[in-house]
Amino acid sequence: MHRRLWIVLLLALAAPALCAQDVPDTPGLEGFNIPATGTYFWRYVPPDLPKDRPLPVVVFFHGSGGKPENYFNFILGPARTAGCVLVMPKSNNGLGWGDPLDELSVSESLRMTRAAIQVDERRISVSGHSAGAAYAYLIAYQTRQRYSAVFTMGSRYYEVTSVADPLYKAPIRMYYGTEDPNYFQGSYAALKQQWERLGVPWEDEIREGALHQEMYTSTTTRGFQFLVGKSYPGASAACEPGPNVLCLRDGRFRVEVTWRDFSARTGQGTVSSCSAEGSGIFWFFDPSNWEILVKVLDGCALNQRYWVFLAGITNVEYTLTVTDTLTGATATYHNPLGTTAVGVNDTQALAVCP
Repeated sequence: MHRRLWIVLLLALAAPALCAQDVPDTPGLEGFNIPATGTYFWRYVPPDLPKDRPLPVVVFFHGSGGKPENYFNFILGPARTAGCVLVMPKSNNGLGWGDPLDELSVSESLRMTRAAIQVDERRISVSGHSAGAAYAYLIAYQTRQRYSAVFTMGSRYYEVTSVADPLYKAPIRMYYGTEDPNYFQGSYAALKQQWERLGVPWEDEIREGALHQEMYTSTTTRGFQFLVGKSYPGASAACEPGPNVLCLRDGRFRVEVTWRDFSARTGQGTVSSCSAEGSGIFWFFDPSNWEILVKVLDGCALNQRYWVFLAGITNVEYTLTVTDTLTGATATYHNPLGTTAVGVNDTQALAVCP
């Protein structure tokens, strides 16, 4: 039994590097470089998924010494069955996870995915095998990245003292084979105790006789279906645009303005028809007389923040509020009456990444 495990490990370590001609010609499967960290990720969008609505995303982490390509035979089919997009980053050091750049690689993979497809922000979950499984629950519970659920396969135990997100404890599903050392040497039992202590909802699947490196598409399918069925409890709906409501970045951010002029008249800023996806314009008194330009920029890859930039062309009083509809976090900017508005470049505005 031990010899069999060693052979499988050697095969995993000997897997080829990223090479387009070595990857099966699978519709919806694409590879991308991540310039910010020098590594890469694969994205699989099952061809039969609807393109007119936000889609659930599963971020999958490979095992130690492996690559995303090693897992295609075991995760692409289940992703299609479960109806989710797969994002599969390559770890930075090639050995495991936890390198300081790994979290940036994950953020960049998600940022590039958001730029290409509509993402259901309430259903971004994490999964992985072996070292990648441990990284999945560590990143889910030790950061405030709003992952909706966790699915692990053959994970080792690492201590989590508390759940960082005060709003949500992502449920976890664990899979083990009974011949996996991480099962019979105590990691499975310790993780169950840990989730009970932290109040994390958990469930499991145990396969008799299975080894650490043995994976089954039926197990992965059930795991991905578990992930797709969970949602982060954000706002009940994304931003709803209206005459006085500007919705930016796929409706995630709601922007509103109130104003008061020198005659003590008050009102709400009106959204200009010239507004675009990532930026917008408000007018107060006349559609041809613009008062404020506002942008919400994704700075997650640089400092784990969404940025707010403002350019005001007015000296009336206004208060502009940007609300993240997922978390309820807000950023507010005020210009006093009689003061010529100055530009705002707030790169610390909203710590709500990804």
